[in-house]
Amino acid sequence: MQADQLEVVVVDDHLAVRRGIELVLSGAGFRIAGVAATLAEASGLLERRRFDVALIDVQLGAESALGLVEQLLSDDPGTPIVLYTGYTEREAALHEAVRAGARGFVLKSSPPSRLISALRSVADGGTYVDPALAAALADDGEPGRLASLSDREVEVLQLLADGLNGQMIAERLFLSPETVRTHVRNATAKLGARTRVQAVAMIVRRRGVA
Repeated sequence: MQADQLEVVVVDDHLAVRRGIELVLSGAGFRIAGVAATLAEASGLLERRRFDVALIDVQLGAESALGLVEQLLSDDPGTPIVLYTGYTEREAALHEAVRAGARGFVLKSSPPSRLISALRSVADGGTYVDPALAAALADDGEPGRLASLSDREVEVLQLLADGLNGQMIAERLFLSPETVRTHVRNATAKLGARTRVQAVAMIVRRRGVA
């Protein structure tokens, strides 16, 4: 999917940040499908499902957006959401979002290129973990178990970390999509990770912050 085909909803309570995001994304060829500054505005906008990917700030003023994210993902687990956060210390909130099924995580202080990569990857059905957030997201996994993975399992997780979805990985490695899913399930179990995203975060953490 090309960037100029993607429609993005931006949810952030800071006007200057929101405008900056709009400029960056518009400059990269994305279309802004809507903007929201509060939970009420975001709920009304996102429930209409007229977007390819949603960029949501974890904290909207005094309110957490995680309840809304959980509801959206409960209604449709495939909802493409990238969470945008300025806090690396909010590990509990980030883990909550991972458990809810969010597939994209970006730190606000990271370069715009990471935000663009995250939106593209998640809109295409993939996963994106900002290297700056990998340690927080991988925190309660067991990194010592990485050595227990097969070469193929590592390869599949690395491709997930690169933003490829299951179908893309299957084509790249000449495997069936079901075989790719099996490798992901097995690797996630071996790592003691709760979700695919956490398993990917452990691989990204091993690579180190770029």
